[in-house]
Amino acid sequence: MNYNTYQNPCGPWHHVPHLYKAWFKHPRREHGHLKSLVLLSLQERPLNGYEVIKAIENKYGHAPGPAVVYPTLQLLEDQGYVTSSEHENKKMYALTEEGKKFLQENRERMDQLSASLGQAPWNSLPGIGKRVASLVGTIFSNCTYLDDAKTKRIEDLLDETRKRVGDIIFENKAD
Repeated sequence: MNYNTYQNPCGPWHHVPHLYKAWFKHPRREHGHLKSLVLLSLQERPLNGYEVIKAIENKYGHAPGPAVVYPTLQLLEDQGYVTSSEHENKKMYALTEEGKKFLQENRERMDQLSASLGQAPWNSLPGIGKRVASLVGTIFSNCTYLDDAKTKRIEDLLDETRKRVGDIIFENKAD
């Protein structure tokens, strides 16, 4: 596949659904989960949009993008679950009484959602997980710059890296 001719308006993950599913190791998120995750992130204290993203990433191992979080915050505000205010040039979001009531009434569903998403498997090795995620992001966010020769070089490098990592993991195991 020549990546120079491939234009994907939906973002880099949409042309690799198999990698996306394998990487995040949990079922496809249904519509509405992000609203619940945002509400759950605002339970303890008001947060700005970036802090909401980081709270979700820290708890579930995957950061939703700003392009989906900010419209979701606006939707929740329109629905009366969240209110916003300016604080030190940042828009801060907080749960309203209606938002707290929604979480309370849907506690069982929220607990099931949290359990189903669980912790990402790489959270037990955060240094490695962060580096692998960064590598994946670098490759797929720049895939339009790749031609067949560069793609082959990256594939070879990844194969060699996987082999070397395996050697490190299993060194001294033959004893």
